[in-house]
Amino acid sequence: MRHVMVFLVGMLACILPQTGFANGSGIPDVFVYAESRPFTAVLVEKATQQLWVYAKDENGALYVRHSFACSTGEASGDKQLSGDRKTPEGVYFFLTEFEERYLAPIYGSGAFPIDYPNFMDLRAGKTGNAIWLHGTNKPLRPQDTNGCVALENHNLDAMRGEIRLLRSPMIVVDRLDFQKESMGLEAEQLQGLVRSWVKNLRGDSYHAYLSLYARDFLPDISWWPDWLKLRLTLENQWKDLAFEIRDLDIFRVENRATAIFDLVARAGSAEKVLGRRLLYMETDASGEARIVGDPWLAPPENPIPTGAPFLAGLGVLGSHLDVDGEITRMVDDWLTAWASQKIEPYAAFYARGFRSQGRDRRAWIRYKEGLNRQYSYIRVDREGPLEIRMRGKDRAEVRFLQKYDSSGFETRGHKRLDLIREGGRWKIYRETWEG
Repeated sequence: MRHVMVFLVGMLACILPQTGFANGSGIPDVFVYAESRPFTAVLVEKATQQLWVYAKDENGALYVRHSFACSTGEASGDKQLSGDRKTPEGVYFFLTEFEERYLAPIYGSGAFPIDYPNFMDLRAGKTGNAIWLHGTNKPLRPQDTNGCVALENHNLDAMRGEIRLLRSPMIVVDRLDFQKESMGLEAEQLQGLVRSWVKNLRGDSYHAYLSLYARDFLPDISWWPDWLKLRLTLENQWKDLAFEIRDLDIFRVENRATAIFDLVARAGSAEKVLGRRLLYMETDASGEARIVGDPWLAPPENPIPTGAPFLAGLGVLGSHLDVDGEITRMVDDWLTAWASQKIEPYAAFYARGFRSQGRDRRAWIRYKEGLNRQYSYIRVDREGPLEIRMRGKDRAEVRFLQKYDSSGFETRGHKRLDLIREGGRWKIYRETWEG
């Protein structure tokens, strides 16, 4: 009888307006901060056997896109052990999708495995695996799974295209609560903690970095000495090397918050996405939020060691992905030297084998020197970004819109530069203009 009543509550919620729930209204307090676009989050309330799919409208406001009855584990409570037939409670992420043709009929029209047991589950000694969101080919009944979350097939099909693997969370709670005014301060504190963590990656020592972690959790910092060496190498070439966070979302269940974001390294105009990071955060006895877990989000068959993205990703940035930034700076410096009408700095940008308009390097420099004497001023600049195409390790083609203005001539058109690396620097060996 209890199962029947719970199921009826869930069915009632299905027909309510998309602005509320059967047990309240407003935004659930599991949503602390949502920056990513597009945004999809699956929210499951076990007490009512109800599932909601949240999205963001064009103004960035959260709203319920779908509302479905669901079925969770046969046994009540948070999952602890393999075989306990409970559905885990917390913030989890979808790892992959299994199509119907590869599944037994019990899983219906498809399945989405989540990352249970995640980093924090393993730390707490929880066991078990194969927790999925899936369809079913039999009538949906409340609390009728081995621990998965099940939907009727047509409901799973209605939402499946909105799930973003390794990004969309499935948040499972026993009962929902709703946001209060005090949550604004909590959101601000948690955002600040995440941003301080990113900032402290650039610290001269790991002490500031470690100060953000709970005392009972020691993160893996075996990579830090190698990172410092790599950092010195990179900073010798790119003084503006920085880390950024992108698409930050923060969710909470009880006293634990989960932040997910892309960690990006930038130097000049180039960037390298190092990977998708999770930070698990809890409030300590002093009321301060501290980090209690910091894994990269990845499929379980391909786990990412803590320091690998720094050493590999930044090494790639330094070796060739930041070539775009290096070339951009070179082109901008060349334009500056051209506008200065100082021939020696300008000539330094041309390769020994340069040819353009029938002139070799020496004839080209003489030609430009004559123009400098002829014009009282020269202003030259580019409009918009460069289009850069690598033609091997040491060759590149650059195209951009160039604006030229002098005391005797004014024009605007498309410039093409063919570059070659010579003496450790990018230099021009062909120059073409289309007005």
